[in-house]
Amino acid sequence: MFYDLHVHTSLSIGENTVEEVVEMAKKIGLDGIGIVRYHPELVTIPKDNDIDIVDAVMVKAESAEELNEIVRRMRNRAEIIMVHGGNYDVNRAACENSMVDILCHPELGRRDSGLDHIAVKAAKQNDVMIEINFREILESHTKQRSYVLSSLKRNVMLCNKYDVKMITCSGAVSKWNMRSCRDMASIAHLLGLELGEAINTVSNNAKEAVERNRNKMQKGDVKGVDTLGA
Repeated sequence: MFYDLHVHTSLSIGENTVEEVVEMAKKIGLDGIGIVRYHPELVTIPKDNDIDIVDAVMVKAESAEELNEIVRRMRNRAEIIMVHGGNYDVNRAACENSMVDILCHPELGRRDSGLDHIAVKAAKQNDVMIEINFREILESHTKQRSYVLSSLKRNVMLCNKYDVKMITCSGAVSKWNMRSCRDMASIAHLLGLELGEAINTVSNNAKEAVERNRNKMQKGDVKGVDTLGA
């Protein structure tokens, strides 16, 4: 099964409705799609019998303390917890928090990759995936694109060295930004992942995280989180 777990709709910062994005996902051959929100309690995401719609929450924080508090409150309200990366302290805190599933674009707005061996070792220990964000490449230009590509290559190298799972996502804010998993896996491969691992970044890695969290939520076994209403 092929997944893109980072897609924005009108429920967050995207241009299109969930239904429009889902139809595009079907056209480009996706089996599952992560609909990103910032406030999961505000609206219920519609389901579709032909595609797996995953409820994903993006956590934006200014500090490690704020990040950990938001993640604790949100963990049992979403199937995937993502962290908006870029700030090194937030990047590292996300890698050190076992309730986080994905650290998104750690290189965002930086001249370096946003990660080092300390953060990546923590990501391995806590099973936090590092994102390759296609939109960061798509929307960058000239010198900025060279920074983005070199940062992504460094993060791939670090994740390879410490055996950390990566996930490739479109980061789309429009249905026209969405890409097939073949395209996204090709990017991951060009950045330095072996072909099999590049394919895993759009398939098994995402599928396993979604299934693991769903099982925990069904059992009420989401570590470190109070039940709703407590």
